[in-house]
Amino acid sequence: MKTLALFIISVATLVACSPNAQLVTLRGSNVKPVSDEGLVLDNDTLTIRYNFASERGQMHLTLINKLNQPLYVDWKRSSFIIGQDKVDYWQDVADVNLTGSSYSNRYGRYSIGNLSGVISKENQVGFIPPQTKLEKRQFVVLPDGTVHLKGTFKTEEEKANWVNSKKPVKVSVYSYEDADQSPLTFRNYLTLSTDKDFKTEFHIDTKFWASDVKVLPRDQLLTRQTTGGEYQYSEPIPFKKADSFYVVLPVQ
Repeated sequence: MKTLALFIISVATLVACSPNAQLVTLRGSNVKPVSDEGLVLDNDTLTIRYNFASERGQMHLTLINKLNQPLYVDWKRSSFIIGQDKVDYWQDVADVNLTGSSYSNRYGRYSIGNLSGVISKENQVGFIPPQTKLEKRQFVVLPDGTVHLKGTFKTEEEKANWVNSKKPVKVSVYSYEDADQSPLTFRNYLTLSTDKDFKTEFHIDTKFWASDVKVLPRDQLLTRQTTGGEYQYSEPIPFKKADSFYVVLPVQ
């Protein structure tokens, strides 16, 4: 009986100590959610995949050329846009490899490595050969803070998956049908062409918004209960929800 009481107390302590997190699910104006791939735009020319599965939503962009001829991306005239503020993919600067040096802006993550004297500069125009892909990880949707939730929410219950507990986990769910209602919106604007002189250029402007935000224990997302022999223990699991990202809330 004493052992059982200690076990119940320890489970309650685990539940109480787990900080909450926001699980932010995204939708877009011209993309569709595809399981394990994220948000996808697909036409006869190309496939664009957006995968946000990470803490704070680092955007993993994949461009797949479906043509039998090259496809070009003008990074100088492509931007990541928050509100009315744009952050360009390409800047007319060169990186110098110096130990301990780094450069970053609010939405981007860049780093400079060893002291080697090497100067590098990204190409203004990206070249995608036929039937190949190009990938970029450059911008973070929410580099700091949390999503400022608005409107009413409903409460749901989920089975606790990180502790051996019969007590369900309560989850607060905020839903937003469109971008006008959502507390978080951003855009990705791309300039592309089927010729290197951009005489056939076209643009893809995708507006994203938080369509669903759940507030729940962090460990409900990132931990699971596992049995090993006579013992049960919790182990970390990767976050793989490709159309979503999470933000750990500060402990009150």
